[in-house]
Amino acid sequence: MKWLEDEIAAKWREEGERYAHDINQFVHKGLTDGWDQAGNEPSEDTRSSLAAKVYKMIRGANEQGELTELRAQLPAATWPLERQFQKEMQAVRGIHFISDDEVVFSTGSPWESNTVVTVKQEALSVFDAYSLVGASPDNQFHALAGKQGITIMQSMNSALQGEVIAELTWRELNGKIQALGPDFSVLNLDSLEQELPLEEVIPFNGGQALLLVSSQGIFLAQQAGEEPWGVKLLHPDLEEYKEDEMESIEIDMAHGAVSADGRWIALGSQGSDHLLYDITTGQVHSFNTESSYPHYATFTKDQRSVWYNACHFYNGTTLAVSLEHAETGEFPAEQDYPVVNEEARVYAAAALEDGVVIGDAYGYLRLIDAEGQELWRYYAGSTISGLAVNRDETLLAVGTYGGMLHILDLQATERSGYEITTGTVREIKRIIAWKSQNKPLWW
Repeated sequence: MKWLEDEIAAKWREEGERYAHDINQFVHKGLTDGWDQAGNEPSEDTRSSLAAKVYKMIRGANEQGELTELRAQLPAATWPLERQFQKEMQAVRGIHFISDDEVVFSTGSPWESNTVVTVKQEALSVFDAYSLVGASPDNQFHALAGKQGITIMQSMNSALQGEVIAELTWRELNGKIQALGPDFSVLNLDSLEQELPLEEVIPFNGGQALLLVSSQGIFLAQQAGEEPWGVKLLHPDLEEYKEDEMESIEIDMAHGAVSADGRWIALGSQGSDHLLYDITTGQVHSFNTESSYPHYATFTKDQRSVWYNACHFYNGTTLAVSLEHAETGEFPAEQDYPVVNEEARVYAAAALEDGVVIGDAYGYLRLIDAEGQELWRYYAGSTISGLAVNRDETLLAVGTYGGMLHILDLQATERSGYEITTGTVREIKRIIAWKSQNKPLWW
């Protein structure tokens, strides 16, 4: 192992194990006896001074193909690298399992030049022609957004090939969006050919519908039979922007999710309530937030409820709204809904049989059950930017703003001595996808 610097690697392991042990003890004490009894926080991790040499070893191990040895000698951790490599880090988002051992994800923020990456076992493929990938709730359909437009596929593979259901150009989509407000510039674009900076793109209804989430509005695009695609603005209210004499739509913290049966769309933004759109009737239900600003929404796996998160700085509150109430139109008095979490500003979520994994601004994952009980938490090391679980719920893919994709084993029975967690969830591999790299690196 020519790439290995034994002394640096030994310091990395020793300090990493010390820090994880101390934090795990501190968190256990706080959760068990109360934070006022937990004592002083452990001393900070001192590994940041090793970051440059550690990253050089990571590159060397990748060049030599010695990845098993790399993880044994240098257990992965994000936070010690942040000070040295902050400008290289970017969001890893739009994460989806193509199959139980194949993952696709996107890099970067909506306003940046991004790529789509696929992972098949130990093989990585980078596709510069695309900037974002989205998947239907059942993971059978995928949407690829790129410079030319959006392509919807069924049964997509790791080569980004599959049965093409529809191809929509930006001129077509942007033209229909712009036509929604003929006396108002809905989109702040230089040209109708320009790619819409999307936060999310979600295909559903057999690939015949698309939810487009962006800072310039949340739109529903649909096709009915042989008719051309139509576009509807779901949020915000166009009339409010006209009345305020705004030049174009601009919303913060836009978010959306689609139910598995394709009936419901949960959505919102910083300036709205929590919203639930019924595609079958066109009715919009509105729910008050339990914190300051709507930030995220997701549906539970059993489709009994939709969880809404609202944030205040780096914290937040998540409430659960029953879909049965939405179906009947009979809501509790004063919209009194159960709160399932009062800590996290949620950036991503993954629905499991046992509950919902939420990923927060501080870099923590939490599995929360339907009653709001936290079953475990896990520290990924940087603000969470994307989550996905495979079909049999054995693997969780986690994206962070630290430019990392973590693959976690949800069925592990023993925690690693280098990881911060209250459970036995453990990382089995990781990918570093930073801005200056021609190709991501394994860790």
